[in-house]
Amino acid sequence: MLSVLRKWWKADPEIASLDAFGEFLSVQAVFASQKSVMSYCEVKAGTNRDKLFAEAEFRRALDVCRWESFAAVLADVLVLAFRLLRDHTDGRDGELAAALARLYPVLLRSHPAPAHRGDGWDDLVGPFAARLEQLRLDGVVAPAEVARTGARRILQVLPIHENHRRTDREAIEGAVRFHLVAVWEAMTRRVDAPAVASALLREG
Repeated sequence: MLSVLRKWWKADPEIASLDAFGEFLSVQAVFASQKSVMSYCEVKAGTNRDKLFAEAEFRRALDVCRWESFAAVLADVLVLAFRLLRDHTDGRDGELAAALARLYPVLLRSHPAPAHRGDGWDDLVGPFAARLEQLRLDGVVAPAEVARTGARRILQVLPIHENHRRTDREAIEGAVRFHLVAVWEAMTRRVDAPAVASALLREG
């Protein structure tokens, strides 16, 4: 998953094709989710970091957390994409929402399936499509608010005992919010919104 970051951190090209757009979304979601999870775990572990990270059980739980967090934050990043692109659809925002909902599992499956996801990611696809449709009807929220959904999922899967994370919701939300605002800024700066919106609608 993290290997895809190396290519994109070397340059800052304009994004106008669907392939480049999909890769951009994945890279942003990987970075935002992994930084949020790893920074939190390292802070919670404190001086016991090396000991905790050496435990096989913790590493297995952390692997599950990292993948589930990636999936959750990727959904948030796609919500940001909908916010950016919907003004370039000539009123076809319903088709845009459907196209982004179809893109979500494609991006998830572009990575090797993790061991704990033997049945794939299909259980996430329907709820995400419903989320986009609801946002289309109700109006999209600010980038900082989008983070609440991904942060809630991260909090559920963190490899830290519930007794030690029950008061950390605001910390997790703050971390994800910080990264998603940065994603939004990168998206507005680099994505050729009319070109990508048109390409997504043609795919439909």
